[in-house]
Amino acid sequence: MSDVIVFKGAVSYPITLDPTVWVFDDRKFDLREYVGEQEGADHRQAKYLQGTGSQWDKELAEGAQPPSERKKTLAEERKVLEGDYGILLAPFINNAEPSAEATRVRLHREGLEPYELTLADAKRAILQFAKDGKPIRENGPVYFYLPETLLAKEAPIDRIYAMEFIV
Repeated sequence: MSDVIVFKGAVSYPITLDPTVWVFDDRKFDLREYVGEQEGADHRQAKYLQGTGSQWDKELAEGAQPPSERKKTLAEERKVLEGDYGILLAPFINNAEPSAEATRVRLHREGLEPYELTLADAKRAILQFAKDGKPIRENGPVYFYLPETLLAKEAPIDRIYAMEFIV
């Protein structure tokens, strides 16, 4: 089993993803609290700007504190060690810059037939990279879900070692 996932095919930048480091990524979210794609992109942008503005106001009033010096409560630190975490696939696809002609993505799976889906569906996908706070080793390194399959608690697509972008 591979611990990384390779993007190949019709992309400008073939990249390699290492899911074991995503626990430090601020874009991760707890899948146990996931409720779906109810917010539109405009709403998410407004929410982000509101949060940024309130942080700016707080830093003006109290002074800035570098992220490395922020104190986490014991409960927050334990939560990281207990959660089922996921991350959206879209930012990684955007970084690889698929060609304009690429319309499909083939998920290559170790010991199983490849799974093929549209590029649009792949951009909606969620990759689960941690189960009970630990990296996914069995049938990993990630579990691939579409939002509706995650909410329906259906079995994920697993054993992915490469994503090939197809024209």
